[in-house]
Amino acid sequence: MTKVLVFHFTEKGRLPKLSKKERDEIVKKFHQVLMDYPDVKFNGTFVDENGMGICDWDAPNVEVVKEVIKEALGAPPVDPVIEVKRVL
Repeated sequence: MTKVLVFHFTEKGRLPKLSKKERDEIVKKFHQVLMDYPDVKFNGTFVDENGMGICDWDAPNVEVVKEVIKEALGAPPVDPVIEVKRVL
């Protein structure tokens, strides 16, 4: 399993402020898509007040995460998606 981070830092990639209903709809979409990817785990999205931040995933590779995001949201991520390794 690989740790994959999806960045949200450009103007186009930042996450907008969402209502509870909008967040619930996105969570539902991801849950449905992830049922077809038992080897992928979404650990959460972490952003600041400006929508800048990261999404944390455990997955076989970067491409699988991009695929899941595209299926759930209808478009691939805008900002970088990278594999990281724990060093400390």
